[in-house]
Amino acid sequence: MKFLDQEYTRASLKLALPVMLTQLGQVSVNLFDNMIVGQLLGGEALASVALGNSVFFSAFVFAMGFSYAIPPLVSEAHSRNDHNRINSVFRHGFIVNISIGLLMMILILLGMPLLYHMNQPAKIMPATIQFLSVMALSMIPFMVFQTFREVSEGLSFTMGVTKATIAANIVNIILNYVFISGKMGFPAMGVRGSALATLIARVFMVVFLYVILYRDERTSQYIKVFHLKISGFSKKMFANLLRLGLPTALQLFFEVSAFAGAAFICGLVSSVDIAAHQIALTLASFTFNLSVGFSVASTIMVGRKLGERDFMGLRAVGINNLKIAFLFMLLCGLAFIIGRNILPYFFVKDNDIQVVYIAAKLLIIASLFQLSDGIQVTCLGCLRGFQDVKIPSIITFIAYWVITIPLGYFLCVVLKMGSVGMWMALGLGLTISALFLVVRFWKLSRRKISVNL
Repeated sequence: MKFLDQEYTRASLKLALPVMLTQLGQVSVNLFDNMIVGQLLGGEALASVALGNSVFFSAFVFAMGFSYAIPPLVSEAHSRNDHNRINSVFRHGFIVNISIGLLMMILILLGMPLLYHMNQPAKIMPATIQFLSVMALSMIPFMVFQTFREVSEGLSFTMGVTKATIAANIVNIILNYVFISGKMGFPAMGVRGSALATLIARVFMVVFLYVILYRDERTSQYIKVFHLKISGFSKKMFANLLRLGLPTALQLFFEVSAFAGAAFICGLVSSVDIAAHQIALTLASFTFNLSVGFSVASTIMVGRKLGERDFMGLRAVGINNLKIAFLFMLLCGLAFIIGRNILPYFFVKDNDIQVVYIAAKLLIIASLFQLSDGIQVTCLGCLRGFQDVKIPSIITFIAYWVITIPLGYFLCVVLKMGSVGMWMALGLGLTISALFLVVRFWKLSRRKISVNL
């Protein structure tokens, strides 16, 4: 018996690879921001960006979680050629995403002064506030982009999103150098310049993707008839999107806020620990975001099988995609082990030896939980395609906030293990989450099969 099903693997990779390229582009924005800031401004500036990103990404992924309600609904409607329902999901999703994005932006801006009361290193706080005040504004264009993206991916058209993301990433890299160091007549802005580059790149990304979707025959019919007339909205569709979106948003928030909380816990030790944490987190996020491609593919493929009521195929698709994610993250884990003493130097200056030393230790720990990370995000995609979101959000809350954060604080601060102790706790949390999510998918799919035999 073959380990992978060839037909499902080809279908999965056809969907996943463009999404992985898109994720590569998106995560590269953060990756290159950290590399450029660390190389040009040093370890303290990198710590400022780490703290700012910890706050921003907690709100960012919560908002993004609502957009994840769109693909399973679009995919299911697409399998039935129900164009009116796709249009309805698009319009309602747009309003939900913009509203949540605006709310998160306001909360970030109003909550920034609280950072001065969280016992973080005082020397990095001014730059952190400057960075975060600009990054908050990028929430709105990104949520518009997410609406276009999720509708497009629900229709299995992923390459347009990939092109827009890569183009925006190039713009971001160029503007980073221009704004941070002060080139082409611009003043040197430091970490604030890095945030401004991201904001401009995200606005560009929205415009670029809109043009692509408007011109492509697979999506143009939905773009051209898009409207926001009050008569076109219904409470039922809003309720449906929120029913799927809120638990997904909470699930993402619990995970990412745990890593954000980890940064603050590391900050209770030193700015060196924050910087090392940010390097390891950036690299781990890089591989995680590539695995999101398998998660999105799972959502679309499982959603199709659900619409077709092919429950045997539904379980087979999910299991096959979990195997693909396992193999991919195994390779990523090996890369972390091999490159642990080299990769940190891409983020800091040569004289930040202590940061590099700690980051290398964290990469060894990260390599061990790569498998858990890939499995849990792919399984979440399977369950999202199943339109099962409430129990997964409870599982992630328990794994990250009941287990990971208290244990991380104990190991990091009480036992004085620093960021190494925090990352040991993060690895345990990811593993627990992966195990329970796989059990959840197995039980649900088996129940559907037995009921419909």
